[in-house]
Amino acid sequence: MLTRRKLSPFFTLMLSAFYICTFAQERIRISGFILEEPTGVAVSEAVLLFNLGKHIISKNNGYYTFNSNSEIKSVKVYKLGYDTLNIDLNINKDSVFNLYLRPFVKTMDEVYVTSSGKKSTLHDNRANLQQLDKKELALTTGFLGQKDVFKAIRSLPGIANGGEGNSGLFVRGGTGGQNLTLFNDAIIYNPMHMLGLFSVFNPAVTESVTLHRSGVPSEHPGRLSALVDVKSERKISDSLRLEADISPFSINAGTMVPISANWSIGVWGRKTFMNQTVWPVVNQLSKSSFFNKMNYDFYDLNFLSNTRLGTKDAIYFSAYSGGDDFGFGISRFGINNYINWVNTALSATWARVLNNKITLNTVATYSGYKFKFGMSQEQYSVNVKSDIRNVSYKNQLDIDLGRHQVKAGLYFSGHRYKPNTPSAQSAGVEMDYGTANVYYADESAVYITDDFKWNSKIGVNMGARLSYFRHKGPYSYVEENGSILNFDSNETITDYLFIEPSVSLNYQLNGESALKIAFTRSVQPLHLISVTAVNFPADFWMPSVGNIRPAKGYQGSIGYHKELRNKKYEGSATMFYKNMTDLAEFSGGIMNLIDNMKIEDNLYFGRGDSWGTEFFLKKNQGRFGGWLSYTFAFANRQFNAINDGKKFPFKYDRRHDLSLVGHYKLNKLWNISALFTFASGNAYTKPISRYMIGGNIVNEYGAFNGTRMPVYHRMDISASRKLRSYKNFETELSVSVYNIYNRQNPMYMFYMAEGDLTAYKVSIQPKSVALLPILPAINYKIYLK
Repeated sequence: MLTRRKLSPFFTLMLSAFYICTFAQERIRISGFILEEPTGVAVSEAVLLFNLGKHIISKNNGYYTFNSNSEIKSVKVYKLGYDTLNIDLNINKDSVFNLYLRPFVKTMDEVYVTSSGKKSTLHDNRANLQQLDKKELALTTGFLGQKDVFKAIRSLPGIANGGEGNSGLFVRGGTGGQNLTLFNDAIIYNPMHMLGLFSVFNPAVTESVTLHRSGVPSEHPGRLSALVDVKSERKISDSLRLEADISPFSINAGTMVPISANWSIGVWGRKTFMNQTVWPVVNQLSKSSFFNKMNYDFYDLNFLSNTRLGTKDAIYFSAYSGGDDFGFGISRFGINNYINWVNTALSATWARVLNNKITLNTVATYSGYKFKFGMSQEQYSVNVKSDIRNVSYKNQLDIDLGRHQVKAGLYFSGHRYKPNTPSAQSAGVEMDYGTANVYYADESAVYITDDFKWNSKIGVNMGARLSYFRHKGPYSYVEENGSILNFDSNETITDYLFIEPSVSLNYQLNGESALKIAFTRSVQPLHLISVTAVNFPADFWMPSVGNIRPAKGYQGSIGYHKELRNKKYEGSATMFYKNMTDLAEFSGGIMNLIDNMKIEDNLYFGRGDSWGTEFFLKKNQGRFGGWLSYTFAFANRQFNAINDGKKFPFKYDRRHDLSLVGHYKLNKLWNISALFTFASGNAYTKPISRYMIGGNIVNEYGAFNGTRMPVYHRMDISASRKLRSYKNFETELSVSVYNIYNRQNPMYMFYMAEGDLTAYKVSIQPKSVALLPILPAINYKIYLK
């Protein structure tokens, strides 16, 4: 058992930082809320221009704050859909001032929006950051007509395309389990539906998504790769809103209902009908005789509640539940397989403005994930279940000290894991596998982040997170001499104390270009253990127990960022290097889990590294927009027990990864969008020779992950047309085509023996399994606003 260390040095550091910040240079401060007149509804993302100089953006609850070294003489407020507000202020002391905007009702000619009002990433001190809002997501293509958060994210640089049917995001050589995916601060353990073709995030509910390709902010639990932070809408609706998106494959419908001037709720549901439409056609057209009886459907349910209590308090609540049911058969052996999984996420946030400098955010969440894999053949059936439950609580202070924007807080999280619970039945007889393996753990942390302007050219974002993680009882372990060691409930078994620092430096070369340098150290005490080489979501989570140490990662990057032609274009080129240790790999396959083994006794441990260069170019303004991203990178692994201890390519080591996203506003009625993606094939281990021993075929394999699957490429297109409007109703018809030139991208490769074994006439033929051919879709949308 590790010795616990005192926290006092870190707390001393925090207190010193607060002391220094508190006595920073005083400024004139104005703050308040942007509200709609006459309803009093908060107006988020309004642009405020003070003294015809610096501009700021109002927050989700309409709150704004601005600091000045001199008298605040005027403010100009503008927001799409509202009259522009101009006010003379003449303020020379700290003041609270609410501003009211009137909805714009005048009929006018068509206007092309050229800026979303978001903070420019050029001037953001955080490196390796990408942000997409609801408007940008709506312009991308979708699968079967449904726009999707993760499909847009996969087109960004540094995100490897995992291949057809893959459910993970592989960021800079990392695994899918090294990403932290949040929905309103609640952890989503499996963020994908349908093996990667849909994410769990309903586009009608999603307001924005922020991607950190490294350096997860200190207010969140550590991960070695990335943070995907998805937020729902937090505006309080002042009128009834109905939306429905209907197609032969799915329905997505919901409503936002104003309960009062300060409270609105929303309910959304999404359901697919592909078992009745898509899969019968796919099964009929499939070129593979190896698989049959493919079926799949999923559902999503979302509930939102946004409440404002007076002028200083707001409460936001969200609930999500979604489930998947996937099945397929292996015709040659008469085997039927099924996989189903369910995500649950609850989040409650209380935001309170303590004064014009400090906001307190209190967040409580619950996350759950259940997974089940099963197969049957004649009178035999077997399945393996996995179950995760997580609760978390966070108190965070957002402190505005002029040049310093400080975030500091406390965090606690409790975990319960049941990674593999097997059951089997043979001819009606149930097999006994004993007591299920259950693991309990918790994590406590204190953190601080300071985003500040050093001078007119240098900005810094730096932070640190001090975490204490422990594996606790009840738990039992069989020692080498055969004796059983038992631990009582809440008794500490193994614990770790670690610190995760990060720093990002933004050097403004001029008004249109900047150099960003970043370094971060990450520690991840939770491991996603992969048990299958194919792309099914059959992996499970394990905490750091027994000999499983927390994984550690170090990453550095340097990037050049540029804005062109008055922000019409933006681009970047970034080089990165990442090193990871204490990575875990399962030593068996998915069928080994039927033995109810303790996972911690059946793992290999090793290291990995990755490096490369990312390029990004985006057009922000005009009728035509979109972006190009390209990544050239290497990713390797090294395990003593694999490949004779020699380095080998990571499965998702993509040397080249290219994405092109475009959208074009043809006129007032028509919008067209397209996506093209191209990537090097995944690495896999190929059999190079066979022997006949005792009448059986024995394979000899080549270099581990030394062979590449075929190059992956695909193009999707979509077009939408606005139809007639009826009073408050608007309608739209869209047509989309997935995989327009019918590329058969293999999901995975395998080799099959064909011929007469008794006559020693056997040939080994490579086979591939492709999931989806060309798929057209038509969608009809209706809006009431």
